[in-house]
Amino acid sequence: MKIFKIIILVLTPAILLGQVKHDYIWIMGDNGEPSFPNEPSATRYGVNIFDFNGSELNITRKYQDTDFYLTNASMSDTSGNLLFFTNGCKVFQADGEVMENGNGLNPGAAWSFGLCPQNGAPLFKGSLILPLPGSNSTYYYFHGTLALGDGSDPDYTVYQNHLYLTIIDMSANNGLGKVVLKNDPVVTDTLFGDLQAVRHANGEDWWLVTSKGNGNRYFHVLLTKDGVAGVFEQEIGPAADPFFLANPAFSPDGTRYARYDRGNQALVFRFDRETGLLGDLVQLEADTTSQGFDGSVAFSPSGRFLYVNSFERLYQFDLEAADIQSSRVLLGEYDGYKYLDIFPASFGMMQLAPDCKIYMPTNSATPFYHVIQYPDRKGHACGFEQRGLPLIATNAGSIPNFPNYRLGTGHPVCDSTIQLVVHSVPVLPPRAEVLVYPNPAGNYVTIEMPQVLASGGEWSLYNAVGQRVALQRMARGAMRVEVALPDVPPGLYFWEMRGGAQMVDSGKLIVLK
Repeated sequence: MKIFKIIILVLTPAILLGQVKHDYIWIMGDNGEPSFPNEPSATRYGVNIFDFNGSELNITRKYQDTDFYLTNASMSDTSGNLLFFTNGCKVFQADGEVMENGNGLNPGAAWSFGLCPQNGAPLFKGSLILPLPGSNSTYYYFHGTLALGDGSDPDYTVYQNHLYLTIIDMSANNGLGKVVLKNDPVVTDTLFGDLQAVRHANGEDWWLVTSKGNGNRYFHVLLTKDGVAGVFEQEIGPAADPFFLANPAFSPDGTRYARYDRGNQALVFRFDRETGLLGDLVQLEADTTSQGFDGSVAFSPSGRFLYVNSFERLYQFDLEAADIQSSRVLLGEYDGYKYLDIFPASFGMMQLAPDCKIYMPTNSATPFYHVIQYPDRKGHACGFEQRGLPLIATNAGSIPNFPNYRLGTGHPVCDSTIQLVVHSVPVLPPRAEVLVYPNPAGNYVTIEMPQVLASGGEWSLYNAVGQRVALQRMARGAMRVEVALPDVPPGLYFWEMRGGAQMVDSGKLIVLK
C-alpha cells in the first residue's frame, strides 16, 4: 500500500501538468479567404494558428472568413483542444463557422463603421474568456464595445461605454456550442476596456478588473459558480490618461497588477486575491518620449521581472531590487524596419505564452512577432529579438488575451520545454494589391500601388450614399501618393482605384477624427 501511494504522488503532478490548457491554441491574422485562393497574391491570406500541444509550438495557416484587427480571445478545453474563438464581433466554433447565436457582438460604432464584421473589433485586450467555476461546459466571455461621443468632450470622441457579458454553452449542438446569452451589460461607464483577470484566493472563483477611461476608478467583477456575484468599485492611484490605453497584466502568482499609459507610466499595485482590492502602488518611469498612443506590460513566469513597452521601446524592471526604478534596463528600440517598405514593425501589446516566452505583435500588418526568449533572465540576457518569430499570414497588432488559468491548480504557469517547430513556418511571398493606410484614417491616407499603371490612376473616395468626397489622380509611373482628408467627416467610406476605364481595386475606409 505504501508503494502504491508513492506512485500516485509521483505520477499525479505529471498527469495533471497537461490538463489546464485553456490557452494552448492561439488564432490571429488580418485576412480572410481570398476570392481566388490559387493566385500568388493569396499567399499571405489566412489566419495563423499557434498550437502549443505535444511539447511543440506548431504554427499553421488556415483559410477562413475571419479577420482579427486588435480584439482577440480563444478558449480550449483542459486538454488543449480548441473549443471556440472570437474577434470581438462574432463567436466562432472550432471549425471556423459562426456559432449559433454568435453574431452581433458589441453593437455600436464597430458595426456602424464597418470594422465588424469585416476586420474585427479594434480594442486592445477588449475580450477575455473565463470558465465558469465548477462547470466543464459553460464559459463567460467578457468584452468591451466601441462608442462615439457627440464631440462635446474631446477626450471621448471614440471611447468604450459598456462591459458586456456573453455566455457560451459548449454542451449544446453536439459539442459545437451555442451562445445562450449575448451582450448583457455588466458595467456601463466610460471604460478603457483593459480586461484582465486573476483567480480568487479560494482557487475556484475569478476576479476580473477593468478601469474607467479617466479618473482613478477601477471595477472589480467577481465570478463564482453562480455567475457574476457582484461588481465592486475602488478609487486608487493617479487619474488615468484618457488618450492612452492601459493593457494591464497580473503577475503569475496574482499578487501584483500592473498597467502602463504614457501619462502615468508604469503603475504596479499589490493585489489581494481574497478581497479583490488593489493597494501599495509603485509608480515607475518607463518612456515619456514615445510618440505612440499605447503601451503594454507583461510579467516574467516567476513574477520577478516586469516588462514595459511603448511603440518604440522595451524596458525591463527588477521587482525584487531595492530600488526598482534604478533597475530599469532598455532592452531594445524599434529599428525602423518596415514590411514591404510600408508597414512599420513597431512594438505592440505583450502576452506570456505557454512556452514561457513573451510574444509581442507589431502594430501594423506584418508577418512577424517580436519575442522575449528568456523572460526570467536579468537584463539583455532575456534575449529580446525583434521579429524573432516569423508568421505564415500577416497580422495587424492582434494577440490573444489570456489570464493565468493554472494559478491555484498546482501547475506552473508555463512549460519551457515546448519547442518551436521551425519547418512549420515557411517563407512566403508578399501580397500584391492597392494599399490604403492607415485605416482607420485621420486627416490623410497614403495610397500604394503594387505596379505602375500605364496610363496613371485615379483614386476616388465615396460616402455611404455614393457621393464622391475626395479625388486623387496618380501620374503615369507613380506608385505612391498621400491624400489629404481635412474636410472629410468621420464615418465609413468606400474607395476605388481605376487605371483608365479599368477597375484596379476597391475597398472600405474608416475616418476617425
